[in-house]
Amino acid sequence: MEYLSEHRAEAIILMERSEGSRYEGFRQKVYSQMQAAFTSYFSKFMGSEPDSEMIRILVAMRLRGYMELIEGDYTVEERLKLAREIGIHADAGSMALIQYLKEQREVYRR
Repeated sequence: MEYLSEHRAEAIILMERSEGSRYEGFRQKVYSQMQAAFTSYFSKFMGSEPDSEMIRILVAMRLRGYMELIEGDYTVEERLKLAREIGIHADAGSMALIQYLKEQREVYRR
């Protein structure tokens, strides 16, 4: 987040204003890498493949959150604090969601 804070303009251009340039696919590449990481993480802890639509939405939410931090008028310290807090929320939410999905899978097996 420190690096992104120091290069906010470049990050915004890469993620949201690169149409027609050689970096046009950068946002999609980041999205695809995050989607693969989320799928792997959920698969590992669930023991099965997660719903692709759920993963798509979770990745979109996470990317939007990062962009809010980059675009917002925050100091580096505020961005780091918010990123840490958002990460804690995301981790706890992910584990709760995984537990819920495991329980639902068991209910439907019966």
